[in-house]
Amino acid sequence: MITTRIAEPYDLSPIMAFDSFPGDRIAEIVERRMLVAETNDVVVGYVAWQQGGCIGKDYVNKLVVDDAHRRRGIAQALMGALNTVLSGRVFISIGAQNAPGVSFLRQAGWTPAGHVLGLLPFNEAELFFHQDMWPATSAVPKAADERSR
Repeated sequence: MITTRIAEPYDLSPIMAFDSFPGDRIAEIVERRMLVAETNDVVVGYVAWQQGGCIGKDYVNKLVVDDAHRRRGIAQALMGALNTVLSGRVFISIGAQNAPGVSFLRQAGWTPAGHVLGLLPFNEAELFFHQDMWPATSAVPKAADERSR
């Protein structure tokens, strides 16, 4: 079974064992901008975000799953849990040549929002997607035309 929760400082060591992104995860953990996924009480993945990091909207900047635990629904569980911590329009981006990642985002309900050239090496397009998230504890608001009835 996969469980997700807000990352805690004691998660740093297991995260660093499989995290290939440069930099340090301490700020994301301390600022409570990271969810971790666990199986059998072992941290096997995480998702992190920047508040207001993309044109003033929250931006998912890391989604990482331990290689030994891939293709088991962990990324899907992490992305599905974002609505427990984020709300409103949220953005994510990915290199256009990452076909499995692009396919995953589309299947997970993320909507294409455009692309930018020049951000990645070799002029690879950076594809942006967005998703409107509503807190898991409340119902999705009705459309404006339904509220006026």
